[in-house]
Amino acid sequence: MGNLKMVFRGTHAFTFALPSTAEVEGEDYRTVDVPGFEAVCAFSRLDQLQATDEPAFTHAQAICVTEIEDWDFRGGEFASVLVLPEAVRWILCFPVTLEDGVRYALETSEISPDGDDVFFFFSGSTPNGTPIRAVSGLGFLGLLSPQPGAKLVLVRAKDWEWGDKPQLVTIQPQDVAEIEIVLDSEVLVS
Repeated sequence: MGNLKMVFRGTHAFTFALPSTAEVEGEDYRTVDVPGFEAVCAFSRLDQLQATDEPAFTHAQAICVTEIEDWDFRGGEFASVLVLPEAVRWILCFPVTLEDGVRYALETSEISPDGDDVFFFFSGSTPNGTPIRAVSGLGFLGLLSPQPGAKLVLVRAKDWEWGDKPQLVTIQPQDVAEIEIVLDSEVLVS
């Protein structure tokens, strides 16, 4: 499955639930339901899914899918897509915080997710004492294969090497400077 893609949704609680239909404006300007759910292809655009009259998201879902459908939900300036439920391979739910009232970020307590030499991987994917395979951003989590119940882990590395795929790195155990498990995160494999 080399062509997996990541999409993102915001939620108001820790949940793996996904909508089974999405509302779109039909040709006659009436709202109609289509199968699937709306998501964005970049975590940085998560704010586009938040209605102005609702509270900020407390969690987000990173959803690994086999395909996405282009869809014009709200016009050209929005980056949302339609995802069919059968395309979902796994879901990661994790806490988020709203920065400066406009931009969402992964909520962490030790390591800034936007810092230098910070990478992401899943708990249980690397036996102790072996090199860590990690990715350089949340949008590349589809390059990894998480186990059910795995948690998201951030690692700051003193040194690292590019892996066999773009955005994939290998970190030797002795090169780990800091590590943080995002406790309120978990993976559900479909």
